[in-house]
Amino acid sequence: MANVRQLQLLVDGVDIWNQWRNSHPDEPIALQNATLNIANLRYANLSHVNLESADLYHANLIEANLQYANLAKANLNGAIATGLLSYADLSEANLYSSIFTFADLSYVSLQGAMAIAANFNSANLQGANLQNMNASHAIFWQANLSDTNLRNATLWGTKLYCADLRRSQMQESDLSGADLSGADLREADLSGADLREANLSRVNLEGTNLEGIRWGKDVRGRDTNWHNAIGLKSALNVPKALLL
Repeated sequence: MANVRQLQLLVDGVDIWNQWRNSHPDEPIALQNATLNIANLRYANLSHVNLESADLYHANLIEANLQYANLAKANLNGAIATGLLSYADLSEANLYSSIFTFADLSYVSLQGAMAIAANFNSANLQGANLQNMNASHAIFWQANLSDTNLRNATLWGTKLYCADLRRSQMQESDLSGADLSGADLREADLSGADLREANLSRVNLEGTNLEGIRWGKDVRGRDTNWHNAIGLKSALNVPKALLL
C-alpha cells in the first residue's frame, strides 16, 4: 500500500512535493496502489517512485519526471504524460487513449501494456520493450522506434507514418491495416508479421527481413499497398511474388 505521509505530501501540491523530495533525495517513495485519478501532477518529480498499480486516470503529468518510475499495472487511461519517462516500467499498464506526444520514453518497458488509441506522436521510444503490447489504432507519427522490441505486438490500424523503425524486432507482430507510409524499416525484422491491408507506400525496406510475412488481400478483399516502396530488392527473404 501507499505511504500515507508521502501520498498526502503529493496531494498537497507539486511545489510542496518537489521541495520535500529535494530535501529527501535518498528516501524511497512508496505510492503503489495510490488513488491519483484526475490529479494535477504537472512538473512533479516522480523519478524512481513506486507507482505500481496506482490509479492515474486522466492525471495531468505534463512535463513530470517519471524516469525509472515503476508504473507496472498502473491505470493511466486518458492521462497526459509528455515529459521524461526513460527507463520507466509501464508493463501491463492501462494506457488507453493516453497522450505521450514528444515524451522521452527511451528504454521504457511497455511489455504487455494496453495502449489502444494512445498518442505517441513524435515520442522517443528508442530501445523500448513493446513486446506483446496492444497499440491498435495508436498514433506513432514520426516517432523514434529504432532498436525497439515489438515482437508479437498488436498494431492493427496503427498510424506509423514516417516512424523510425530501424533495426526494430517486429517478429509475428500484427500490422494489418497499419499506415507505415514513409517509415524507415531498414534492417528491421518483420519475419512472420501480418501486413495485410497495410500501407507501405514509400517505406524503406533496405536490409529488412521479410521472411514468412503475410501480405496481400485480407478477408474484406483489401490489399497491401507497396507503392513506391524503397529497397525491396535489397530486403531479405522477400516473397517471390513481390518481385514479379
